[in-house]
Amino acid sequence: MTLKERCNRRLGALKAARRPYEDEWREIARYALPSHSRFLNAEQNRNFKRANGDVYNSHAILSFRTLTGGMTSGLSSPSRPWFRLVPFDQDLAGDASVRVWLAEVERRLYAFLSGTNFYGAMKSGYAEMGMFGTEACVMVEHWQAGAVCHAMTAGEYWLALSDASVPDTLYRRCPMTVHQVVQSFGLDGASDFVRNAHDSGRYDQPVNLCHAIEPNKDRIEGLKTASGKAWRSVYWDENDGDAERVLRVNGYEEQPFWAPRWDTVGGDTYGTAPGFDALPDMRELQLQTQRKTRATEFLVRPEKIVPASVKLTGQAGNIVTASQVDAAGVIVPYKIDPAAIGAIMEDVQRCSEAIDRLTYADLFMAITNMQGVQPRNIEEIASRNEEKLTQLGPVIERVNSEKLEVAIDRAFGIMARKKLLPPAPEHLQGQAIKVDFVSILAQMQRMVGLGQIERTVSFIGNLAARFPEAGDRLDVDATVDDYADRAGAPPRIIRSVDEAQGLRQQRAQDAQNAKLAAMAGPAQQGADAARLLSEAAKNGGGLAGLMPGGAGGGAGQ
Repeated sequence: MTLKERCNRRLGALKAARRPYEDEWREIARYALPSHSRFLNAEQNRNFKRANGDVYNSHAILSFRTLTGGMTSGLSSPSRPWFRLVPFDQDLAGDASVRVWLAEVERRLYAFLSGTNFYGAMKSGYAEMGMFGTEACVMVEHWQAGAVCHAMTAGEYWLALSDASVPDTLYRRCPMTVHQVVQSFGLDGASDFVRNAHDSGRYDQPVNLCHAIEPNKDRIEGLKTASGKAWRSVYWDENDGDAERVLRVNGYEEQPFWAPRWDTVGGDTYGTAPGFDALPDMRELQLQTQRKTRATEFLVRPEKIVPASVKLTGQAGNIVTASQVDAAGVIVPYKIDPAAIGAIMEDVQRCSEAIDRLTYADLFMAITNMQGVQPRNIEEIASRNEEKLTQLGPVIERVNSEKLEVAIDRAFGIMARKKLLPPAPEHLQGQAIKVDFVSILAQMQRMVGLGQIERTVSFIGNLAARFPEAGDRLDVDATVDDYADRAGAPPRIIRSVDEAQGLRQQRAQDAQNAKLAAMAGPAQQGADAARLLSEAAKNGGGLAGLMPGGAGGGAGQ
């Protein structure tokens, strides 16, 4: 079996695994993001028609926009630090050269990502996760921009899991024009259709390409070619009948894509998300909004039964001339009770609030929508929303591990190959480095334990006032480190334990010197007194000779 045949066979299996999700994806997209989602083979942006004809209420669009903005600013905001690098070996964390190198690498990573379309891809990815439960994005090297992120929407890709139940395989469609195919892969290896279209000048004819990214099971260690890469990449023309011809086979040193899921059960390949949970309310919202519109229309312009000789225009202020007999024949068969519109609006409001809760829009808009007297202080806001934020804990951890960590590893590998990183200190060579996430939402999850630390320290302090031995149980250095880590304090403002021990030893030495100096005063006075007594004894004057106006003084007169 050729490589192309194997890829096509696996693509067929991946299509079957994704098919159960597609109907709900289409419906979610119809109500929450009508301008996205491509499911047809040749759908491209220029051929896609905005499918919002069934949307009568845009509240779901606004709710998911709020969720997207909250996740973006809370997890990977371009305007504030959201990750830091720390060594796995805690003994190296206090080394000055290691801290300086890690800080410089962080600075360069932030600058590298800001110079690409990374943050735009992050935002669209959070929208995909919130609505469809899964997102996918590929980061490829670029000769000018450094890297380019290709964010995909539901319907453009297929996934498979590793034995660790995380996505390690991605197949996607890459629709291109004939001109783009020739420009990207050349004319020699193209299909007969592409060569004929190019020769006849049909440069904008669409071509359906497929791209497979998967672990390279046939890897040969040590080779610098595609066979030696950890990940294999294969491009081929889906409509090319040649069973062996592929456009390109290359590879990647590290995983080039990320595909996080919002929530999964068991071995699910694709995740579920607020979009699935809110779908019944989104359906109901559209139905009730449509009913409200129709009821209002019937209230303003009720249906009538009129004689054949009367011609009503339905326009406000219009005057229709008719005889009394004809005028009396105008009948309104039924009327809409205005209270019915109010009842419908209550259902509309109920559906809107349910969508806000299910999409966490009420969480991210908590301050704006807070009931009661304004303004609130920071402590009250934090205490009100701390419990709600814990609901996002599993999602935040999954985003950190399946998305952000993969993206940082990929960017680090690209920068290392382009020699954009400074040389590491000698004692850090070969040592593992881990990513510590310090985004707003990640820190708020970790800060939940700050109250426990504060209460424990306060309890021990109060107890030690009566029982001093209780203070021996508190490790002050460990408490400071844990509190600063949970609070997200910059590492540079916290001294290491060794530096703190040095300061303590210096203070102890200074205290000892001060004590010796204090003891030296009386000792010096005693020595001076002894010297005076000795001198007096030698002169024969005794104590009286040392006294002003004493006997010794009188004897000399």
